[in-house]
Amino acid sequence: MILYCSPTMTNFDGRHFLAALQLADSFFPSGTYAHSQGLEGMVTRAWVANADDLGEYLRNLLAWSILPCDGVALLNAHRTAQDADLATLVDIDWHLHAMKLPEELRVASCHAGRRILDETAPLLRGRAGSALHGEFRQAVMDRSAPGTGAVAQGVASCAAGIEAESALLMFCHSFAVGVLGAAQRLLPITHSEAQGILHALHEPVISATTALRHRDWREMTSFAPQTDIAAMLHEHDDVRMFAS
Repeated sequence: MILYCSPTMTNFDGRHFLAALQLADSFFPSGTYAHSQGLEGMVTRAWVANADDLGEYLRNLLAWSILPCDGVALLNAHRTAQDADLATLVDIDWHLHAMKLPEELRVASCHAGRRILDETAPLLRGRAGSALHGEFRQAVMDRSAPGTGAVAQGVASCAAGIEAESALLMFCHSFAVGVLGAAQRLLPITHSEAQGILHALHEPVISATTALRHRDWREMTSFAPQTDIAAMLHEHDDVRMFAS
């Protein structure tokens, strides 16, 4: 998913665009390389076996879980961070944490979120939203908030001056790239096939992001039972390449 820029955009800010690229890049040390987001369990059980299966898996996971759950949390976290409302931000964070049924996926999300907050803290020092970023990071360090990845991305993006919907596209891009990177170690797929899958996700993700723009955080939904089962069983597998 590339960041969508309207041809008529007049408020383009190169600094915000570069910040978005930095946060969305797989080079950014969020630690997601250690997680397959349930894919390894799917592959082990032959529920995903080739590039076609992988494309369908990612489309369904984004449409039924990541966007309506993590995506809604991110958009609301971004708005709440703009209002400097730490209490509501913590509520959103705990709500998203509770929505992730498999422990491995909860841990993966929080691992990424804490890394995002830690890595962006020195980069955002002195910015308008850095105070709220610091308060939320401290709440996570104090275990008053779990520090889920989507909420951390929303807070960091707000402090960096990145618009909410762009931040969600960044999040979806990073998530998809992480799963595709794991797939290349788990399945016989080529780089070209992986790029094709990523490109095919652009339009549905952009459409879903627009549709979710005003959804309240209390309306998060997630329905990915096969992925949840695979993630729960993954914990008990004898041989594992990824932490989730």
